[in-house]
Amino acid sequence: MAVLGIGPSMVGRDSAEEKLAYLREVIANARAMPMSASCVINRGEVLAAIDDVIANLPDEIAEARHVIDMAAFKIAEGEAEAGRILAEARDHAANLAQHSEVVRVAEQIAAGMRAEADDEAAALRRETDEFIDARMASFESVLHKTVSQVRTARARLAERSGLDAGDTMRLDRRVHGE
Repeated sequence: MAVLGIGPSMVGRDSAEEKLAYLREVIANARAMPMSASCVINRGEVLAAIDDVIANLPDEIAEARHVIDMAAFKIAEGEAEAGRILAEARDHAANLAQHSEVVRVAEQIAAGMRAEADDEAAALRRETDEFIDARMASFESVLHKTVSQVRTARARLAERSGLDAGDTMRLDRRVHGE
């Protein structure tokens, strides 16, 4: 019967996996029984190793549960953060949409005001042109009367002085710079 020491061979083995690997090694290296698949192992050593695994297994399970709980907490925390970010994004999108609507309405109002101002400016231009045209027509009428009076006065002068039409034409050319 092979006698394996538990003390030094189990020292430094912290995880259940390492302890189970050690047990496998003990069994694999146990002295074989001749003409059989059985082997001789130290019952006390193997049972002590199994007890050690069982004793430490709850700690490892607790650690694994703690890791799982922390992962679940982080996932929940991440989902909450994602929800918060999504809500902020929706609020921001709603604000942008509202702002866009305000801008669109303001642009429509501005376009209406521009069109109204253009119409008013065109109406003022028309009124101004009509006023100027009326003044020029009045001035033209006065000029026609003046020209008519000047012709009449020249004709009388020509009759009185005995000037003929040729003399008055020469005077016209001198006055006009021809």
